[in-house]
Amino acid sequence: MTSWHEFIFMGKHGAYVWSSYLMTLVVLLGLFIGFRKMLKSLKKQVQSEAMLPSDKRQKTRKLKVSQPD
Repeated sequence: MTSWHEFIFMGKHGAYVWSSYLMTLVVLLGLFIGFRKMLKSLKKQVQSEAMLPSDKRQKTRKLKVSQPD
C-alpha cells in the first residue's frame, strides 16, 4: 500500500467496498438496538409478573413480546 488514496479508492472499487461496509454496520446496529429494546421489554414484563400474587401468576401462561419497530 503506497498511499492512503490508493487504500480509500481500492482500484476504482472503493465506492462498492465502503458502501458494503457501511450497510453491514447499519444492519448490525439496527439488530443490536432492536434486541436491546426487546430485552428491556421482557425484563419489565418479568418484573411486573413477579409482583403479582402467586395465584394470578399461575394463570399467566406466556409473556407478550413486543417486536422492535
